[in-house]
Parts: sequence; C-alpha cells; structure tokens
Amino acid sequence: MNPLRNAVNRTLLALTGAALLAGGGWPVLTSDAVAGRLPGHLPAPEAGTVLLDRSGLAGLRGHGWWTPAVVAGTACALLLCLAWFLAQFRGGGRRLPLAGGPLTLRSRALADAVARRAEATEGVDRAQVHLPAGKKRSRARVRVLLEPGAAPGPVLERLARGPLDEARASLAPHPLSTRVRIGVRPTRERRAR
Repeated sequence: MNPLRNAVNRTLLALTGAALLAGGGWPVLTSDAVAGRLPGHLPAPEAGTVLLDRSGLAGLRGHGWWTPAVVAGTACALLLCLAWFLAQFRGGGRRLPLAGGPLTLRSRALADAVARRAEATEGVDRAQVHLPAGKKRSRARVRVLLEPGAAPGPVLERLARGPLDEARASLAPHPLSTRVRIGVRPTRERRAR
C-alpha cells in the first residue's frame, strides 16, 4: 500500500476514533459515580446533562447561519467520507494474467517489482514504472534516471535483458510493449572564486 495513503488512513481512523470516544465518554462522565472522581481543574458535568439541550438548540437555530452551516458541514463530511472510501479501491491497478495458469497479478505490484529491479541495475539511480490499463495488450512506461557518468546504451541493454525481459516472461502469452525514457541527473559545477 502507498505509504502516504497508509498514513492518511491511520490519521483519519485515529481522529474518528477519538471523536467517537469523546462522544461516548460524555455520558459516562455525567454519572454520579464518575463525576465525583474527576480532578478539580476539570469542569464536572452536572448529572442528567446532555451535550446540547432543547433550549440551546433553539438558540442556535435562531441564528440565520446555523442551519446552512450544519447542512453544508454534513454534506462536506459525507463527500469526504465517500471520496476516502472510493480512494481505497482506486490505484491498485488492473489485474494482469500471469503465464501458466489462472493466476493474476495487480499491475501496480508488477510495476513496483520492475522499478525495484531497474534501480538495482548498474548505472541506474532511480526508476519509475507505470503500467496503464489496456484491453488487448499491456504497455509499460519506464522512466530511468541515470547515475552521473553512466552511458545510456549499456544501461538500456541491461534493462532490456534484465527487468523488462522478466516482466515480459511473467506475462508470456500476452505481449508487453515498453517505452523507456532515460534522463541524466545534472551535475552542478563548482564555481571558481
């Protein structure tokens, strides 16, 4: 899973859990057994109180901004939750059929594996692989950043015989066309004073 998505998921789940814990803990704090044991600096809720009583709610409804703000806030929260839910299913890539059986592999997993193998190739500093969806054949877009001083020709040959051949072999009956874009990291020259 993407580390950024993982961090966002954990943060949102923690915030949701904290809000639910606070909302669920309020009735517990209003009971006489717990309210008497709270530290003195904390405001103790009175027994039988609620978060928002009828008179407080009527006072808020008297303001012209209250109802539109509640509706807009609820709609935004619903849309954010829906977008978050849909994002969990997106980005995993399509399923690619593997050679020799009814096995499939997600395109993102194959792209990550090819990128790691490409980065392990001599002369390659960084690599990014993208496998866009195609119905009849698979395509791979590979972006490679060379190490300073590395010659593009030999690196391209090592990539073609190494990770790209392995990707083609794993999708054997289905053709895989590749497009490789090679870049070179610019070296900064030291200025003489």
